[in-house]
Amino acid sequence: MEPSQFEKIFSRADSITGPFADSLLQQAKFPPSTNSALVVLDMACGSGVVSSHIMALLSSEAKSRLDLTCADTSDAMISNLTRRIEALGWKNTRAVIADAMVRQYQPDSLHLTLTMDVQDTKFPSSHFSHIFFNFGPMILPNGLVGLRECHRILQPNGVLGFTTWQTVPWFIDYRAGIAMNPSLPSFPSDDRLKHAFSEAPERWDSVEDLRSHFEATGFDEVEVRVAECTTKYKLGEMEDMMPYTLGMMIQKFWTKEELEKYQGPAGEAILEYLKLKYSSGPIVWNWVGFVATGRKA
Repeated sequence: MEPSQFEKIFSRADSITGPFADSLLQQAKFPPSTNSALVVLDMACGSGVVSSHIMALLSSEAKSRLDLTCADTSDAMISNLTRRIEALGWKNTRAVIADAMVRQYQPDSLHLTLTMDVQDTKFPSSHFSHIFFNFGPMILPNGLVGLRECHRILQPNGVLGFTTWQTVPWFIDYRAGIAMNPSLPSFPSDDRLKHAFSEAPERWDSVEDLRSHFEATGFDEVEVRVAECTTKYKLGEMEDMMPYTLGMMIQKFWTKEELEKYQGPAGEAILEYLKLKYSSGPIVWNWVGFVATGRKA
């Protein structure tokens, strides 16, 4: 991925998830008022939105106490984020490949059998003072396993903060655009999209669910609040974003053949719908999410 392309992805991601990152840091009371070391993990960091907001928030003195790890499963994201860290001169910061959950298999004669979801990010136990997981838990095959792993690698009294979606506005417009062309495969429901990567029954889109998940994995002082942000895009900006945003939404639901044949026409149908709905004005979307924090008991 070219640096200019990565910066464009970062800018778009920040416009949507950046305000939630700010709310997450504020609710986690980060940085704390003490002069303790800040050993921070930005889990599922993507293009580094949370880390960027951490760097913008901290004073020079606080940065001298910071040890920041940005972790993601994507080689492309980590490679480009490493380049961004170096270009911006972030000290005591590294980007690494890591996952909040891995699958463990054992041989069973002619095939491999899944034995368990295991906690194995390779990070040491009781290491981090803070873990931030911006729009992360619901993308894991088993989010509760991921939270247990966060609990393991947090220091005693350490803070975990994460965000999840309640309302994702482009689902509605993308679905309506695809419906304009009856030859296209159907667009999945909001619930299926919000939990597309999860193989577990737990849900992550209500205050009650999030509080329950925190408590079930050993956290106390749990706070869950609703946060919102509004974005405005030009049609040309959405055209640039379409291959990534649409692909992300349909890759789990359309077959390989359908993706190859219909993703292009689907993007065209969505853009045509956006043009009709918003005319010459900006595309205005209101995003609603949950900000959840808890402390390791």
